[in-house]
Order: sequence, then structure tokens, then C-alpha cells
Amino acid sequence: MVQRALVTGATGFLGFAVASELLDRGVSVVALSRGGELPGDLADRGVSIVRGDLSDRLVLRTALAGCDAVFHVAADVNMWKKRWLDSLEANVEGTRTLVDSCLESGVTRFVFTSSASTLGKPWQQPPRALAMIDEQSAYNLAPLRMVYPHTKWLAEQLVLAAQDRGLQPVITHPTAIFGPGDWKRNLLPLFRAARGPGGLAVPGGFRTTCDVRDVARAHVDLALRGRPGERYALGGEVLSVRALFDRIARVVGGPSFRRELPDGLVIGLGRLLDAVADLTDRPPLLSEEMALQSTFRVGVSSAKAEREVGYRSRPLEASLVDTVSWYRARGWL
Repeated sequence: MVQRALVTGATGFLGFAVASELLDRGVSVVALSRGGELPGDLADRGVSIVRGDLSDRLVLRTALAGCDAVFHVAADVNMWKKRWLDSLEANVEGTRTLVDSCLESGVTRFVFTSSASTLGKPWQQPPRALAMIDEQSAYNLAPLRMVYPHTKWLAEQLVLAAQDRGLQPVITHPTAIFGPGDWKRNLLPLFRAARGPGGLAVPGGFRTTCDVRDVARAHVDLALRGRPGERYALGGEVLSVRALFDRIARVVGGPSFRRELPDGLVIGLGRLLDAVADLTDRPPLLSEEMALQSTFRVGVSSAKAEREVGYRSRPLEASLVDTVSWYRARGWL
């Protein structure tokens, strides 16, 4: 039983949902917040806010007081090589400081939110058809020099290594998340783009989708029943990027026809925009890393989480409808 838990990243999409799920189950929640504020109704529901970040051990000691579990959801989702050191500091060193602070405070139950991007993929000989992967697919993307997957993978390694010091970690690998509660509007450009011309061209890869509420529920279930040292992929429906855009377009009222771009063109465009971004010092709309990930033809199996903790992700259509309704209720779409 978890009675009091620290959630990092509660100001973000998944972290907000994890904090909400914990509250729904009667768990007292502490949230780390740089600005001292939280989105939505979290503060009104009694979440204790500790102002600060992962680099401050004194702040973490305060946040961890009385906790019996930690949900480390915070991450720098950066895919621009120029910001490599920033991602290393946030995703790796921040995780290291939190793990050390947990062990110093006697908090051993630790759920680490990684990413499906750290699961190994057949990139050296890319399949033309769909290939399925899961937790057993060992990370093999280091030669591609991608920022986000590599820094998250490094963080995974130090979390797992801390088992020798008494930590009891569980690692999750969520896929492409949809649903209500995107307070930072990270997905909003995707939904706005889906209202555009029907001839819009999209990459030819595949996506595994899931619902933020179901992923949050799985995080709490895994804290209670997950096996320490184990990794769990959290996905749902697998479909092509083209089919995903068509689904979103149908929900927002946009045209349904999308053309697929050749992989080489997508990657070349990403490299070009990376170069422009390096010159202007402004993050690219499409980086080489984003382009590469958009061309992978893989799906992610959640069979292990389904088998061990009963994980299920609701139908994509329901997630998209709820996402659009949530945006519209706030006048954002």
C-alpha cells in the first residue's frame, strides 16, 4: 500500500495524470515544482507543493519526508543535439540526484518513467512492414546519436544499478500518449495540423498509441504489484502515421487523405532544419532525431504489463475524442 508519494513532473501531461490517479486512490501526493505552481485542480485537491528542482538535494530531502514511493515522471523531452548537455543534466544527473536522495531518506519504492524510444529497433535494416518489439528489445540506438533515447537509457541504467544499494525500481516505457490534461499543449500543434489540407504529407512510419489515464493507472499498479528491476512497455493500438492523422482529422473535422513522404526525404528535411536551428539558436520544428523516429516501422507490445498487472489502453478513438473535447473546452482548438 502506498500512503504518501512524491511525483516529479506533475506539471506535465503524464505526471499530472499520475498525481490525479494517486489522489483518486486516496494517496497523499507531494509534487516538485520549479515555479511553485501546479496545473488544473491538483492544488485544490490537497497536493503538497515543494518548490525547487532535481538538482537540489535539500529540496528533495524535504519533498521525500514521509513518502513511501516515488514516481519519477519528469524529463527533458529534447531531440536537438545542440541541447545535449541540457538533456544530460536533466535526464541523467537529475535522476542520479533523486535516486541518491531516495536512498538517503529510506524511500526504496521507485517507479521510473522512461520511454518506448529506448527499446531496440531494427534500424540498420529497416523493415518495410511492421515489426513488433517489447521490453526484451535491447537498446541499440547509440550509433544514431539521438539525444532523448540515449539520455533516458543512461538514466535507466543508473536506476537499475541502484538495486545493489537497496532501491526497488520499476521502469515503464510509455508509447505515444493521448487523452485529456495536456496542460503544456505539446500535442496541440498535431491536432491543429490535422485540420489542414487533405494533401498534407506525413512520414511513412508506425505509431503505438495509448491513453494517458490508462498509463497513469498502470504506473500506480506497478508501484504496488510490479516486480522490482523489471521493465514494462505501455502501449495500445498500433497504426501507421498516415492512419493516425486520418483518425485525428476525422475527430477535429479535417480532411482524411494524407500522402506519405519517402524516408530519405523526411530525414533529409530534419537534417536541414537542424542546421538552420544551430545557426539561429532556435529549436527546430523537425530535427533529424524526430525525423528518424517518425520513420521507424515498429509497434510495441504491452503483453507483459497486461499479463502482470492487467494493463489495458482504451480504444484510440475514445482517447482522441476526449483530447479534442478537453482542448475545445479551454478554447485552444
